[in-house]
Amino acid sequence: MQTTQDRVQKLVTFSPKLYNSAVARANSLGIPFAEYVRHTLIKDVEESNKNLPMVDTETEKRIGQSLKDLEAGRYTLVDPSDEKALNAVLNIKE
Repeated sequence: MQTTQDRVQKLVTFSPKLYNSAVARANSLGIPFAEYVRHTLIKDVEESNKNLPMVDTETEKRIGQSLKDLEAGRYTLVDPSDEKALNAVLNIKE
């Protein structure tokens, strides 16, 4: 569920020619102007970000090694509610 804190409103100024063209395009698609602008922006941002790595190289290596360890059965089960055991596995001094 989205709250008002999950949204941002901005006032955007268009030239009359751009605005009229965009409204005409939205109408031709049968969608409201705001939805057309939102969709166009989403597509542009997705396109420009699709080749960006989600994690850095070191983290990606650690994830890969962790998956290999898991497949090989090299893992330790720890109850996350057992703080003492969790701290021991993570080498956290109390």
